[in-house]
Amino acid sequence: MALSPLSSSNELAFYSQKRRRRRTCLTATRCPSNPNPSRMTSHLYKRIGMRLSSIPCLIITLLSLLVLVSAAPPCVRFADYDSINQMFIDGGPGTKILLCPNRLYRLSGPIIFTAADQEIATYGYPTGSERAVLRVEGRNTATAIQGDCRRCARVSVKNLVVDGNRKKLGRMRDFELATGLVVLGGNEGQTIQNCWIKNPRGFTAIHIREGDKLQCTGARVEKNEIGPVGEEYDPERDGDDPEMSPLGRPLADGVSIACRDSFIRDNTFRDNTDAAIVIYGSPGTLVHANHVFAQTLSAMAGILMVDSTPFDGDYTGTVVRSNIIDAVSRTIRVGIGIGPTVWSDDTETILTGGSVIGNGLKGRYMGYGIAAAGLKQWTIKDNWDEAKHEGRKSARCFDDPVNPDPIGLLYNKPTMEDCIVQSGFADHNFQYLVCIDGLYDKANPPKHDPPLPPDDLSPTNAQDEDNTVQQDGGGSEPIEQPREVSDIEVELPVEKMFSTGSEMMDDVLEHSYQRMLEVIDHLSRRVDVLGAANGGKGSGDSKISEVLDPAMSSHLEKLQRKIEHLEFSLRSQIETAIQLRSAIQGWDQEMALVADWEYDILLDVRHKLELSSYPHDQPLDPKLMRGQSHLDGKALVIDDHSHPSLESENLRSMSNRARLNATEGAGTRASVWQIGLIGGSAIALVWVGLGWWKKRKVHGKLL
Repeated sequence: MALSPLSSSNELAFYSQKRRRRRTCLTATRCPSNPNPSRMTSHLYKRIGMRLSSIPCLIITLLSLLVLVSAAPPCVRFADYDSINQMFIDGGPGTKILLCPNRLYRLSGPIIFTAADQEIATYGYPTGSERAVLRVEGRNTATAIQGDCRRCARVSVKNLVVDGNRKKLGRMRDFELATGLVVLGGNEGQTIQNCWIKNPRGFTAIHIREGDKLQCTGARVEKNEIGPVGEEYDPERDGDDPEMSPLGRPLADGVSIACRDSFIRDNTFRDNTDAAIVIYGSPGTLVHANHVFAQTLSAMAGILMVDSTPFDGDYTGTVVRSNIIDAVSRTIRVGIGIGPTVWSDDTETILTGGSVIGNGLKGRYMGYGIAAAGLKQWTIKDNWDEAKHEGRKSARCFDDPVNPDPIGLLYNKPTMEDCIVQSGFADHNFQYLVCIDGLYDKANPPKHDPPLPPDDLSPTNAQDEDNTVQQDGGGSEPIEQPREVSDIEVELPVEKMFSTGSEMMDDVLEHSYQRMLEVIDHLSRRVDVLGAANGGKGSGDSKISEVLDPAMSSHLEKLQRKIEHLEFSLRSQIETAIQLRSAIQGWDQEMALVADWEYDILLDVRHKLELSSYPHDQPLDPKLMRGQSHLDGKALVIDDHSHPSLESENLRSMSNRARLNATEGAGTRASVWQIGLIGGSAIALVWVGLGWWKKRKVHGKLL
């Protein structure tokens, strides 16, 4: 019987596929004669399901990354104190300002907290060199951060480097302006953590104030590095009393606290010239596990509890525990001072309640270790002493009573009432113990010691005295010996030598001027060396001049050329600075014009929006021109949010705000681009997955 032709192409495809499958089965080692279609289909869908199940996981992962990227707040890259203060004012309670790591922010005024729970920190909260730096640049500014207002509860300063810039700007001569570098207090729960506070121009690095009604409580100063702080007291420059120095107060404290139930712990104090920690009463405060070093500057004291104000001598619950005072290479006159007579001649004030437990004394240059007097109901126990105690009395010490020589443990027993004191304390009457000075050490002399007596002159100095040139008359005239580089100090005047309008250019010019003076001094020393080397070769002035004239003339010619070159460089730098100043002024004017233009555009847009919101089926209301708008057919009075007069605003503050807004806008655009990129990638992956799934589905049907 003849076969009928195929009716359609579908049947032809079916039979061809069937033959191909049979051919495959014949070549295989094992091929079932009756394959199970249901089994093949289930196996195919299992494979497809396993591969498709990974696509939702991938999409969820990408979406979570997208949320994290979009939620990451940008740091503030360009800001001065006024723009940061405006951000605190606009943000209100809970505002956090995150500064960019490894950036320097120059402050011409203090940053001021304005509401509760505000915070300023470095983005990412690093603890090392990546922390942002706040540096004081204002000539009349001593405070960098201030948060002692009535609404400043729980404000925080974290992970920053705060530099008072004392080395460049000098001391504050006005005692009323010599405030702390960081000033908090007058509220509850304030924190300074993981910061490096250094070079304050005022009397202290950190000041925690008690508040007008002694309401300060719960302050925390934790895990900070504090120092260097202040300058060493020099009687020749500062007079008999360092508190009344005409150049400004040289000494400064690390932390000055008058706040109840607070914590000062795990801090490192280096080279704090007055005292590392000064406790003003502060009932309930714990001072724990702090480390005080004196490495390059001497200190009056390590920890002081000598003041009765502002809590009327109440130290109840104040505990100083497990701190280490280490006079490594400079003198600490008193390790831990307790009672007013340590710091003065006040023998009537009594301080009540407090504990000094388990503290340690170390170092070669310690004066008095722990000194106590004028106390009631105190506990002083379990303290240990490994220090070497030394010092000499200065002219500031009182004639009566005569203080004992420095020792480790000292107290005045008749002035102690109901106190628990560990054994080993020596009983002696004393007043104003911090009047001593450190002993002279040839390996490590203090900076402001008086000159040595004639008996202590070294052989080198004695030989220098004998190094003279005999003259015709038999007399002698000393020859000036070459000076060491370390002995030359070029003191710049306090006032700025250059005023180009840019502090950076002023610093560059001052540096160039200083280098020129150093070159002149260097050449002068060379001439002195030649004179000293050839001093003994001739018997008269004529022979010396014959030997020295060629060398001196050569060096003088080089000196003249150096001075001319430096003067030319200085003039070119001044011209560049003037041009830069003119360019900056022109840029400020352009920015003011741009701001004015933007303001006009905003007014125009606002007016058009008001007109577009007006119902089309009603006649135009002339009240629109007087600050009203119609929404949903109702007239609503709109508050006037117009910009204040541009002429009354400072051009500098306007430029800073415009720059800050531009930075925030750039961060927003960058985040939008990131969202778009990640979203596009997710859509592309989904599209590729769907295409692959469709192909596999068709292939499964064919099989």
